Amino acid sequence: MSSQAELDLQIDLTGAVVVKWSGSANDRQPAAALNPLFERLLSMGRYLRFDFSELQHISSTTLVVVLRFFKKLNAMGVGFDFRYDESVSWQRMMFAPVSALAAPPSMLLSAAA
Repeated sequence: MSSQAELDLQIDLTGAVVVKWSGSANDRQPAAALNPLFERLLSMGRYLRFDFSELQHISSTTLVVVLRFFKKLNAMGVGFDFRYDESVSWQRMMFAPVSALAAPPSMLLSAAA
C-alpha cells in the first residue's frame, strides 16, 4: 500500500525562510519526503520560520520527524520559530508543548529554574 502526502509547503525567501504548511500531513513515511527538504533548509544558513496555522491535520509520525528536525536545529544553534493557530484545539494540544524547543537558550534556562 502506498502512502500519499497532502502537504503544501511554501518557502518565502524575502526575509527569514518561511515554510508555510497547509492541507494534511498524513504520509506513512514522512521522513523520506521531509528530510531532503529539511537538509535544503539547513544549507541556506538562514533563520527559519515554520507556519502551521493553516494545517488541517498532522499525523503523529510526521510530527515526530518535525520535532527531530527542531531538536537538530537547536543542537546546531540554528535560529527558528514556529506559529500555529491557538484557537484550533488540536493545534494547541500538539504544538504548545513544543514551544520550548524554539525558545532562546536563556529562556530555557530561566524556565527550568
